Amino acid sequence: MPSGPGAERPWQASVEVVEDVPLAAELYRRWELVRDPHAASVTDLLALRRAYWRLTVGPVGLAPEREARVEAGRRVHRALETIFASEGAVEVRVRREGIVGRVDALTDRPVEFKTTALAPPAEVIVAQRPEHVEQLAMYCALTDVRAGRLVRIVPGAAEVPEVRTVDLEFTDLAKISGEMRRRADALRVAVDSRRPEPLPRCPWYDHGCEFRESSTCDCTGAEDPERDALRREVRVATDRADLDAVLAPRLSQRLGSVRPTSIGRFRDLIYPRRTFFERTDAGSEFMAPLPGPQPVHFSPSYERLASALESGPIGEVAGLPIRADEPEEEVAAFRGTPYLARTSRSGAIPRAEEIVGKNPQYALDLGFRCAATGTDTGRVIVAYERAADPANRLRVFELRFRPVTTFSRLWRARASALDRAVAEGSPTDLPACPSWMFEECPYRVDCGCAAPAARSQR
Repeated sequence: MPSGPGAERPWQASVEVVEDVPLAAELYRRWELVRDPHAASVTDLLALRRAYWRLTVGPVGLAPEREARVEAGRRVHRALETIFASEGAVEVRVRREGIVGRVDALTDRPVEFKTTALAPPAEVIVAQRPEHVEQLAMYCALTDVRAGRLVRIVPGAAEVPEVRTVDLEFTDLAKISGEMRRRADALRVAVDSRRPEPLPRCPWYDHGCEFRESSTCDCTGAEDPERDALRREVRVATDRADLDAVLAPRLSQRLGSVRPTSIGRFRDLIYPRRTFFERTDAGSEFMAPLPGPQPVHFSPSYERLASALESGPIGEVAGLPIRADEPEEEVAAFRGTPYLARTSRSGAIPRAEEIVGKNPQYALDLGFRCAATGTDTGRVIVAYERAADPANRLRVFELRFRPVTTFSRLWRARASALDRAVAEGSPTDLPACPSWMFEECPYRVDCGCAAPAARSQR
């Protein structure tokens, strides 16, 4: 039986690894400048109470019908990314003054995609969709561009989806930035003190808030509303029917060409045996489900690494459009190259020539991402928490896949084996997971695999 994600070792011959010492030194200089590693996200700032419960209690499950709507929205979102990738960057990550945003597309302005049942015209958009306006205002402030664009997709039975685009211009970006910092500070104080009472009324209170539906929050709906400081900065809003007429048929064509997916995440290919049990819901005799949602835990090292990567020039960290129809997971790129950001508690830092053997999951993950995006080079950026010399804590390994089609073939083989295993109800022919996953795996008894004698490094 294969013994881990790298058991099919012939693929290793196609991977060359070199260490990028100058880039590691550059990123470490940014690392040292990080003051507050945990950034507040733009989406957190749109609904502070909802963000509070997510951070202190943890995410809660969505109702099946709502989850289906979310999945449909992701599909539309991915199609729009493919279209806008030819006009600029997509999934652009920007981090400024402890606030991080992920802009759907950045052309000559920030562009935000929304799948929504309500897409009001420009003259009433501030009143009827204030959260959309506020989110775009924050992205404009983060990118220092006064004009932004909202692309709304209204779902329906029509063959050509209904697209409604509106352009907005904002007056004072400095005021918007100040309001963002005020909200971020209020959220941090509430989380640190475990007191949500001073936070404003949640705009999701009567609009399907999962925390209220699960009886997690103690909101009453009587809290003071959020200030409208961001909405007051809207100078002009303009409907763009001309853009709608061009975008609607392109979106329809793209959605019509996408095949149904069977691989939802790259980890499905890296750990197909674990995925088998998740899909078949075999359960576990080892670890019972945790009692309710759990608080979100942040790794300070990972947050500092993310800050070092995302605090550079705008567009330095962005997404790459996926050529394949699956998976739906995004591929993040640093300076145009797919990358993985990882932390490790290993006491020994591997040499470049050792990284694939000791951490095969890195090579598999990057190889699949490169195959999906038509690239042949990726980076693994690792923060080693136990490095003896802090200046050597960050290491950058560049992995070159020659040829990357090796991973395209491995992708197809593993996807087919996983589908066959699910159909037959047996994971026997799937590669076993690495040993570091064994202790906390909820399926280890059902799986029947044995913990390897040696514990591999993360």
